[in-house]
Formats: sequence, C-alpha cells, structure tokens
Amino acid sequence: MKPQKVSKETLTVSDRQALDQLVKALRRLYAGRLKQVILYGHRSRGKRGSDLDVLVVVEGISDRFVEMSRIHQITGPITVEEDILITAIPVDAAYLETQRETSFFAAILQEGIEL
Repeated sequence: MKPQKVSKETLTVSDRQALDQLVKALRRLYAGRLKQVILYGHRSRGKRGSDLDVLVVVEGISDRFVEMSRIHQITGPITVEEDILITAIPVDAAYLETQRETSFFAAILQEGIEL
C-alpha cells in the first residue's frame, strides 16, 4: 500500500513558515541553478516527525560537501528561529536524472511535496 501524499497546506503553520524561509533563501543563493526543493519523509506523508527532510536539487553541483555547508548556513538560523530541525540534502540535477529509479530517489519523487 502506497503512503498517502499530502499537500503543503496540511503542514503546521510553523513548518510552512520554516519551509518558506528556506525556499526563499535557497532561491537567493542559487538563483536559476535551483531546480527543485522537495519535502520528503514523515511530514510529506502527513505524519509527525522530528525534523523536516528536504531534497535540494541544484544544477551544476561540483562538491556536495561545499553545498551542504552553504545550505547549513541557511538552515541553522531557521532551525533556531522556528524550533524545528531541517535536514537538507543537496543533489545535482543531472545526477538525480540518472538515479531517479533508485529506491531512495524514487520514493522522494513519488511521495514528496514540491515546495
């Protein structure tokens, strides 16, 4: 049985505020290179969880660890302000295309909420 996908509107106000702040900051950081931001995991299925799991799809990532650090500089202050942990994973758009059938990415793309 497939998990039920929910809409962004079913998230708590605090979750929506945190995600809105994140997406705005990611758009400033990456501009046209930002292709998708996807909420996945418990929250995308309408369940309570300890954090917000987010996949950040960016064109032209050459060093994933550098991008993780850049994104952490955004998520850290939001985590403190909104009192919710955001776990963001950057992935290169071209890499995602080649891996979209793997179980991890297939589940995110099927169940996730595009922000």
